Amino acid sequence: MSRCPRCGAEFGCGMVDPAAPGPCWCTLLPSLPAQPAGSDASCFCPACLRELLEQTPPPAAS
Repeated sequence: MSRCPRCGAEFGCGMVDPAAPGPCWCTLLPSLPAQPAGSDASCFCPACLRELLEQTPPPAAS
């Protein structure tokens, strides 16, 4: 089990659980932009990741 650094919820992470039947659930979602230097938050629970993705502005058109 993993613990969300944002809300403290426990959740299953297929990246660190050797018994996981397949890839982690998070691989089905877009990636967050890079975390700031010094941030230890690398894995969020499903609810927090979805909320952070909703708050992330779309990439600027080039």
